[in-house]
Formats: sequence, structure tokens, C-alpha cells
Amino acid sequence: MHRYCPGLAGFVGTVSPAIVAIALLAACGGGGGGNADGSEGPKVPPPAPQENAPFRAIAGISMGAYGALNLGTKHPDAFGVIGSLGGPVDLTQLLVDLERQGLAVKALTASPGNPEQEASFDHMPRYPGRNLTLSLVKDLMIAFGNPFLHHPDPSRQYLASDSEPAALRMDDRFGPFELPADPRGFADAGDRNGDGQRQADESPDTPSDVLLGARGSLARIAPAAQGVDVGGRALADVDGDGVYDVGDGIVVNGAEPFDDANGNGVRDSGEAFQDVGLDGVPGSGDFGEGNGGFDVDPDRARWLSEDPLTRLAARDAAAIQAQRIYMDVGTADEFGFARHYANLVSVLEGKGIPVTVQEGFSANCTSVPAPSEPFLLVRYAGGHIGIADADTIVADLLNGDVCGAATVWQRLITLVGFLNESFPDGRFGPGVDIDIDIGNLGDLTDLFEGVRVRGDLVEADVPTPSLATSPDAAVPTSQVLVYRPIEFFNDADATFPIVYLLPGYGQETSDFERIRELLDLLILTRQVQNMFVAVLPGNGGVRGTFYVNHAVPEEQVPDAIGPTSGRYEDAVVSDLVPYVEAEIARGRIRR
Repeated sequence: MHRYCPGLAGFVGTVSPAIVAIALLAACGGGGGGNADGSEGPKVPPPAPQENAPFRAIAGISMGAYGALNLGTKHPDAFGVIGSLGGPVDLTQLLVDLERQGLAVKALTASPGNPEQEASFDHMPRYPGRNLTLSLVKDLMIAFGNPFLHHPDPSRQYLASDSEPAALRMDDRFGPFELPADPRGFADAGDRNGDGQRQADESPDTPSDVLLGARGSLARIAPAAQGVDVGGRALADVDGDGVYDVGDGIVVNGAEPFDDANGNGVRDSGEAFQDVGLDGVPGSGDFGEGNGGFDVDPDRARWLSEDPLTRLAARDAAAIQAQRIYMDVGTADEFGFARHYANLVSVLEGKGIPVTVQEGFSANCTSVPAPSEPFLLVRYAGGHIGIADADTIVADLLNGDVCGAATVWQRLITLVGFLNESFPDGRFGPGVDIDIDIGNLGDLTDLFEGVRVRGDLVEADVPTPSLATSPDAAVPTSQVLVYRPIEFFNDADATFPIVYLLPGYGQETSDFERIRELLDLLILTRQVQNMFVAVLPGNGGVRGTFYVNHAVPEEQVPDAIGPTSGRYEDAVVSDLVPYVEAEIARGRIRR
């Protein structure tokens, strides 16, 4: 385990000397066990999920923010509190943005400097860069299905080359086209300098897999451009600056052509459409052509079934208000997630549910916020934080000051404050009285002999039957990281709320091991009640699971981790939560 002593000098002069001593010990020292043998106490049967939803929360960052809001709203009988920290919580908006910006091929010559500026497949934002964007798109398609390419054969749902448009090779925008020679499609990524663009001296190194390149279409997109073949796709440097600006098109057949009168990217009632099938070409006989109705790719229904905003929009106000929801997002989020949360707030307020919107954080280790509002959105100045290898989240979690200015710790402190207010009548402090001789602190490690003054962390490989590829296959394990609070060891009869924390894309559970330092500090200073925090894994697919049961079998994915059955929602709800509560928390969950 990493060891780190956060700076606590700011406590001096703001709290009592006794609190300073306790805080220093909590952050940097050890202590005796409250039970004679330092044991965990007796094991008791845990409550059924439906018996204690008010004392069970689910929260997450980035990909985990989506997972928390999706699982929390899907299982309101199990989770009474939700924390969604900056993720894709409006999948309809995500689809529109992918089609208009992420996968669109346009004759641009500059990359966007902010989420409001025009982007294209060849001019992506610097964050998170081409390499991670490609893996993210793959994992979205694995999780929810490909909403832009119809795959009629369920045994071949992953590769774009197995889609219906690849067989027909017709598109209303690009006309007739050819396919890349490689069945895994054109190659991309290889963005060595991480600027989101393709320099002429950068070689692509990753098959696109889920993207269908329309070979020969460059002339229709940019007639004057002179293309060169790069990884199976023609690319052109329009302005001669050594950066490829435009290339062959990428086929996007999400819906039949329609008159988007209000420009929202979605066909609304009354908007005219052409009954020519998803490819927009009359007479090709593709999916939906000539059936008299407006058709979208069947996988879009899967996306919307896993969309928390769509779910909340269909739910009545009373049902929504049975839960408490905390949200945060960066005002300059590079994925445009600030718009997602604005859309979510609009849905809630449209049902008469008041949502408090706070600009910036008001939290620190000496003054943890205590928000009473059941629906709270904090908008902080800054971009997206929550993707390993793309931002500072892992470095800040492992090496930053838990009481410092790093945004991720500000977010976690504010979340913890919201959770603390969500669990009524909590148990504060170590659970026993501590008599401190302020005049003679002595050796901090001997201050409180016989009294446990730190919680612990349990790393465990948990059997996960839901992820087995068949009934006869070996049962995989999933690594969890569980914080058990201080009083857990000092009062064998005490029970506590539990929080499940879902990491961001590409993160490991071990990235959050220093949550112990923060919680020990806040519990010992009696600002936050004792609570369990269990960090659950999000690795799967190519790099991330999105915490859903996958639409595409992982056995069809050449680069999949595993593979597993892909039933990641079932793994959380049916395997990990019961094991954590029965075995690691020893059944001591508040009812």
C-alpha cells in the first residue's frame, strides 16, 4: 500500500489541540485495536438490499458517474442515495454529439479549443486524445451495441465489416464506396503527441474495428483534396501544415433521413422523414426501407434502455424524490457533459423537483459541507477529470494532498459531505472516549493504547459467477477495495451505512486506497460519521465496462480483457454487493 502524510498545518489555530493530535495520528500513525485482539467482531447476517436502501449509496466518477446514476435509478429499492461526478448521463445527447462531432468527417483545418467549437473525426479535442477516444468508442459499442451500423447477424455484432452497410456499400452521403482491405477496418490512433490530430509523421497502430470507413469518398467530402493512403483510409493535408485535416468518410446510419426542423438531432413528432432505410438510399433494401414507419438502428433502443435521463423522464416526481442525488461537472468538460447535467436538471425541474445548482466547491478538511438539499449539482471551473492516462486523476489520488486543492479531492470531500447528510443519526468519532494529555503528546503511536484510531482497507478478489463464460467455466474473480471505519473495530455491535464507489475509465480500484486517509481524518474530527466505502472494479471490454450487461459478447472482441460473459451489472448487483456486505463488512450494515 502507498503511505502518505497529508499536510495538516492548516488545522492549527482552527481546531483544538486535541483534534490536531488526533488528525496527525489518523493521517500518519497507527494505534491499538479496540477489541482485545484487534479483531473485526462477530459476523452477522446482512440485511436484504430492500431492507436498508436509505443507508446504501452508489457513486462514481466519469464512467463511474454514469454507472452510479444508471444502476442507482435502475435499482431504487437497493440504493437510496446516488452520487454522479461528471459522466455521460444523457445518452441521447451523447449519440447526437458522436454523430455530429466525434464521427463526422469535415474539411476542417483546426481542432476545437472548447466543447462549443466544431470538431470532427480528424480534428478531435486534445483531451482525451485520439488513442483513448478510439478505445472509448469501442467500449461504448461493446456495452450498448453499435447505434450507427445495423448488424443483422447476432453472432457477428462487433466488427463494422460484418454490418449491413458493409455488405451493401451504399450511403446517401458518400454514394458507392469500398471497404478497407483489413476486416478490422482502417487503422487509427498512434497519436504520439496527444493533440487529437494525425500528423503526417505519425503512423496509425490500432484497428478501428467498429468504424466503417467509406473508401473512395474523400473526393465527395473535399473535392480539391489530394489524399494518401494511411492505414487503409485516404487522408489529406488541406493547408500543408503537416497535419491530416480530412479523409474518407465514416458511415453513420443511425436513422432514416428526416427533416430536423428544430436542429436537436432527434426526430420529433411531425417532422417529415424518408422511408428509404437507414442508409438513405432508395432501392437498396436495407433495414427499415418501405415499411411505412420511421426507423432507427435497433441498437438505439438498447442505448435508451440504459439511459438514466430517459428513465427519470418516464418516472413520476414522487418516485424520483424517494432517492437523493448529488451531481457535479466541470463547466469546460471536454465531452460536453455540462450539457448532460443541464438536461438532467431540466427534466427534474420540469417535474416540479427543485435542484440546487452551486458554482464551485465550498469544502475543505476543516469545514466539510453539510448540504440538506436532496438534489444538488455543483458546477466547478475546469474540464473533465476521471480518465486514467488522460488527466491527473490517478496522480492526484495516489500522491496529492487529501486536504489540498486537487479537484478530485475537492469533489470527494463534497460528495462525502452530501453522503453524511443523507444518512440520518450517524455514529461519529472512534466509538470510545479518548483521554489525551495535551501537555505531553509523546510518541503518537502510543497515544491511545487499546483504542483503534484508524480504519482499515481490505483488498479482496471476489468470486464473480455472473462473469463466467459458461456454467462449466471457471468462476472469475473481481478485485474490490473496501474501507472499514474506525468504530467498526471499537464497537462490535455497531452498524454503518455503506457507499459503493465506481471508478472512471481505465482506473483501478487501488487508485482510491488513500480514501482511508481522508475518511479516518474526517471521522476522528467528528465531521463525518463512520461508513463503509467499497470501490468496485470497472475494467472489462477493451478498457472499461460502463457497469452494464454488455450488448456485444466479448468473445467477438479481438482485444477484450478476459473475455468474460460481459454481465457487469449482474456482477455488481448479484455478486459484489452481497459478498462485500456479508463477508468484508461482516453483515454490519445499517438497517
